[in-house]
Amino acid sequence: KQWYQRRVRGSEWILLNRGKVKVYAPGYDSSKNWLTDFRQIDQWNFEQGFRLTHIDATDTEVTNTGFRHLRNTIYLQEASFSDCIHITDEALPNLISSSEAGSLKSLDLSGTKITPDSLDVLTQLTSLKVLDLRNCKELASYKDIVLETLKSELINCKVIM
Repeated sequence: KQWYQRRVRGSEWILLNRGKVKVYAPGYDSSKNWLTDFRQIDQWNFEQGFRLTHIDATDTEVTNTGFRHLRNTIYLQEASFSDCIHITDEALPNLISSSEAGSLKSLDLSGTKITPDSLDVLTQLTSLKVLDLRNCKELASYKDIVLETLKSELINCKVIM
């Protein structure tokens, strides 16, 4: 039961903050349709094999504190936190397990408040194919060094700034 609650918690957190998610569980696949209401999760028996695969939290009120719910989300493939103005460097370590599992391919942090201090964590997200950092005001003054660092460490990743 605890395992299930940990897996579902990240989805519920995103949904309660007006985001949307795609999930997978045996007998249910939302890959074509986004879930937008946490009650949609309750109507399915997700206890076996629940997987949060996609997050779209664009322009929502998600905060660093809630990112703890994404820790150990090993099946996460894509996540967009574009224009989430409360996200800073503090949130990012919670995404490392998704990358270590090889699942996290696309991460959109455009318009967030991350700084060059996040480079240590971002360079650990080695499974990424796309990293969007446009409109991150705290990175703008360091664009050249940020790009150089990320492109040298994330060799298979398209970094957008």
